[in-house]
Amino acid sequence: MRTGAAEVDRLRRAAQYFGRPAFRRMLAAVWRKYESLGRIGGKAVVPDLSPDESEAIGAFFGWNLRPGGTAEIPLALFEAELRDSAFAIGLQELHQVLEGKPLLPKSERRQIVDAAWRRFLREARDSAGRELSAAAAGWLSRLEQAQGAGLPALRELYKTDPEQALSSLLVVVRALNFLFAGTERVAERPVRLPVLAVRVSGDAHALDIDRPAGRMLLAALRELSDMEDGIAAPGGDEAVWREGSGAPREDEDGSGTLKLRELYRRFGILDDDLSSIVHWYVPVPYEPAMPRVWTLRQVEAAERVPRCSAIYVVENPAVFSTIVDAAGPGEAGGEAPALVCTSGPASAAAIRWMQRTLESSGEGCKLFYSGDFDVKGLSMARTLAGLFPTRFVPWRFDSKTYLEATGSLPGPAFDDSELARLENMEAEWDPSLCAVMRETGRKLHQEAFVEVLVRDFRNAGGCG
Repeated sequence: MRTGAAEVDRLRRAAQYFGRPAFRRMLAAVWRKYESLGRIGGKAVVPDLSPDESEAIGAFFGWNLRPGGTAEIPLALFEAELRDSAFAIGLQELHQVLEGKPLLPKSERRQIVDAAWRRFLREARDSAGRELSAAAAGWLSRLEQAQGAGLPALRELYKTDPEQALSSLLVVVRALNFLFAGTERVAERPVRLPVLAVRVSGDAHALDIDRPAGRMLLAALRELSDMEDGIAAPGGDEAVWREGSGAPREDEDGSGTLKLRELYRRFGILDDDLSSIVHWYVPVPYEPAMPRVWTLRQVEAAERVPRCSAIYVVENPAVFSTIVDAAGPGEAGGEAPALVCTSGPASAAAIRWMQRTLESSGEGCKLFYSGDFDVKGLSMARTLAGLFPTRFVPWRFDSKTYLEATGSLPGPAFDDSELARLENMEAEWDPSLCAVMRETGRKLHQEAFVEVLVRDFRNAGGCG
């Protein structure tokens, strides 16, 4: 019988011997094979052996292995060699020594994981208490049936931090309890998202969409919205499990923000309507050119928005200011064109201003867009074309303008990732544009052809 000291020494020597980097790939292949079969059988294959691997594995088994070759290790042979070695250890015991946990078949490991998950959900329901709104209780029940919205984000967080997963889950339950009373929505005035977050967690950012609780609440609200609209949610654990666990991928511009705002507002949640701004200018007869800056709150609260003959949209503030600098007082009589600056991807305020102004101005008012000839400029144009399909008109945003301007004032070169994105993009208004940009390999900024934009706006009635 081994003494305690001898036993410790045996395990220590086994850990030192097999803990070397030269055995890492072999052991990983052995573990995978065991987990797959659920028994000691089959072969673990290690291809393209390094010199260290061929020497270490060959020395243990007494094989002549060459670097670059392949080692095929029968698990039954490995088990026998381990027990006959100076370490007198079995394959499963070796895994416990090296990995600090038992070696289990996939099926058994999944059973353990599933049992722990069920305990986690029971603990969540017990912690949530009995006074649950119908919305919160229904959401928890769907999670327990592996069908609830937000399940992928919750499960991924549970894998890495069960405590945070539980606290995030309870934050969402408290938020749903706040928004709903019994089976009805709370008939109180709307609440700002950070205020709601503080009330249910003490942290004003707890329900931001880059936080787990924020992502889960958003998913739960989308599910409730679809249920109210009679849209069936996808069921089944596998369908939900594979959705992914990251933050929702919204549009890179303000259109995604507006969609989120509409969903939140449907359930009485208000968000930040001051940070999103839009710069706009409409020539006024006998008055100097003076652009305005509105917040999203102002855009939505304004009783009247301008009526325009057309809306001209530019991406860059310097281009916007250059056009305004060249504009004099508006012409008397008739409607003038509007000029809008998005300052990069269009904000929610900019998109909402365009929506309201187009509605106010009638079907004859078109939306003319000009941006940088780069990936972001193209993405912006495609977004606006999708939002306003019957109004969108490219404004000096085609292959002809690009080739003429790059011939004299080429911009920075596209990097490899940008060229790859261009290869998968198409400008619906000019199918050759992306290919021409890839072939030329150069970006083109609006500032390179701003004089043409100034002339176009003047000719459209943008000055007296």
